[in-house]
Amino acid sequence: MKQKHPILLKFKPYAYAAIIVVAGILIGRLLGSGKQQQTERIVPKRDSQVPVVEITNQQVQRVIKMNGKVDALKKIEIYAEVTGVFVDGAKPFREGRRFAKGDVLLRIEDSVYRNTVLAEKSSLLNELTLLMPDLLIDFPGYAGPWKKYLDNFSIVKPLRPLPPAPNDRLRNYVAARNIYTKFYAVRSMEETLAKYSILAPFDGVVTVSEANPGILVRNGQKLGEFAATTAYELELSAPVREAAFIRKGDRITLSSDDFNGSIEARVARVNDAIDPNTQSVGVYVLLDDSRLKDGMYLSASLNVPVEDASVIARELLDNENRVFALRDSVVLLLPVDVVSVDGRMAIVRGIPDGTEIVAEPVEGLFSGMVISGSIATVQEEDPSGSK
Repeated sequence: MKQKHPILLKFKPYAYAAIIVVAGILIGRLLGSGKQQQTERIVPKRDSQVPVVEITNQQVQRVIKMNGKVDALKKIEIYAEVTGVFVDGAKPFREGRRFAKGDVLLRIEDSVYRNTVLAEKSSLLNELTLLMPDLLIDFPGYAGPWKKYLDNFSIVKPLRPLPPAPNDRLRNYVAARNIYTKFYAVRSMEETLAKYSILAPFDGVVTVSEANPGILVRNGQKLGEFAATTAYELELSAPVREAAFIRKGDRITLSSDDFNGSIEARVARVNDAIDPNTQSVGVYVLLDDSRLKDGMYLSASLNVPVEDASVIARELLDNENRVFALRDSVVLLLPVDVVSVDGRMAIVRGIPDGTEIVAEPVEGLFSGMVISGSIATVQEEDPSGSK
């Protein structure tokens, strides 16, 4: 058996150590290269165009859209206050029939009650006639006005006021003969008699008729509705947030599919109370236009100024009402106050003048991105969190 050279046996351990060291160096370099590649995969760098626009706050016209129903400003429901047979007046009480102020809208047969009133007035006349001889004897100085009243007394005409009593003695003297009791009883009956005929309180048209001639109507029964055709009120509903911008006297434009053109009007008043069911505020407009009808629905458009605001694209807002802005070449998320959103545009406040915001959505943009000119590059974040 051949023996190994002694020198080789001496350096054999050193050779193994050298091989291990070289292998360790190679493995370390390979691991370092893999870690660097992994880090580069975690934070890749890429360039992208970022268009910006400079904000200038100013007065912005905001359009508030509303809708509502037109109601006749003068509209009454007619109820019977007496019982009797319903009869038409000079013109039939029917829907669409126009009446002038003072015209008889409808009548209830009053012949029986009228005769009762005439009988009571005759009884009063009798009491006055019996009073005069005693009055001429006991109060000759005050008999003149009472005699004149008696001479002009008419059973078919409404009662005139009694002559005034200048002192308590005369007043008590007349009252003891039951004159005042009779007089006010007849006056009350005349008031009731007047309710058998219902007069038009203003120029208007019958909108609802619920009675036909010949039927027996009872006290409290509804007979119809009567409305003026020249004055209307439009009630609009505005969301609570938008109602804060509406003021009395603001000009408003109204339109409808039921007529051509538009109507210009002004806000008459704004309700301070909130409707709990709709969470809206009532806005009222007075109108006078021949094209309008009671119950018609209108659309309203109101331009209101918003001070110190700007208009941006709605798509620039994120879910938390923030926009991307550029400050010292760094992208940041800037919170804004959204005043209103209309279609694709939004009116916002809270962006300082001169601020540059991203003008259109850019994929991959985030807070902390550094902008070099018009090119955006990713700046690596150190473990401490500073950028």
